[in-house]
Amino acid sequence: MKSTLAAIIALSALFSVHAQEAYQAPLVTKSVLLDIDTADYVVVAGERGHVLTSSDGENFVQQAVPVNATLTAVDIVGDDVWVAGHDATILHSSDRGTTWTVQMSAPELEKPFLDILFFDHQHGVAAGAYGLFFRTRDGGKTWNRELHATLLNPYDQEYLDEVKRDTPEYYEEELRAILPHLNKLEQVGETLYLVGEAGLVAMSDNMGETWTRMDTTYEGSFLDVAETADDTIVIAGLRGHTFVRRGTGEWENVPTCLSGSLNKILPAGDRVRLFGNNGMMISVPASLETSEFDPWGPADSCEPVDGLSREQLKDKASIVSVARFNGHLIAVTANGIKQLDMD
Repeated sequence: MKSTLAAIIALSALFSVHAQEAYQAPLVTKSVLLDIDTADYVVVAGERGHVLTSSDGENFVQQAVPVNATLTAVDIVGDDVWVAGHDATILHSSDRGTTWTVQMSAPELEKPFLDILFFDHQHGVAAGAYGLFFRTRDGGKTWNRELHATLLNPYDQEYLDEVKRDTPEYYEEELRAILPHLNKLEQVGETLYLVGEAGLVAMSDNMGETWTRMDTTYEGSFLDVAETADDTIVIAGLRGHTFVRRGTGEWENVPTCLSGSLNKILPAGDRVRLFGNNGMMISVPASLETSEFDPWGPADSCEPVDGLSREQLKDKASIVSVARFNGHLIAVTANGIKQLDMD
């Protein structure tokens, strides 16, 4: 993942030391924060095991956490909260993020989780670097690893088929070595979407037990996926590359003409807002006009979609994620929590 976001996560990994409590930082709301989720309360997670909660979206309290591994993802289901991150760490809270227990920690894997998603209070999945994918069916008491070869591009799948045929004893080892980074999970109705490294876009109709890889013609990393309208899915990632799929149609290019990565997609009525590195915030009409995609085209020949507008945070801090809450638009960034203007 060659992006500023990846650099933030890699840099924060310097502070990832397992089995030590998170440091209670006096300026924690200005630290590197990497994910946010909301219900009728807010939970934020970030570097050095930082977990913050809020009941009003304005005042945040750092909670005591039994690890100081960098935490990259948050998911809320009712009063249950899960966070995941480096050292293949998964933490759980049953009281809205006030107290935490370790459900999984596997530093020997040397791979971080990058996202976590629960379908209900019992069944959830966590995904991460180099194809890291675990599932629980008992609320996180046990986590079991899965390997999904169908997430690979067709050429790698052909190579693995040869390995399986000629030297089957090396098949699983080789599969573990070449699986791409799995960056983001999103459930839309009965369909689960997954985006990641090397142009990975996949969908599943059985909660990720099997996957179908989809082709966008782009081979860079995607960092977010979201439903913007009925049967309309948008994906975005490195160098501002954004694609839309309407119904069962093909993926089409939505030109943003950005050079920085887009980390978060947020539907906003008749607009779609996208947030990214260098504090960039763009807004495009929800009609999502498209153009032919040329991955080798010169940057100065790009014409952005009609109606695109852009703003930038004054400190140019990379925006990693954004959530709506109680009349607020809350962003987590490389410089902490920021309140943004509502749509």
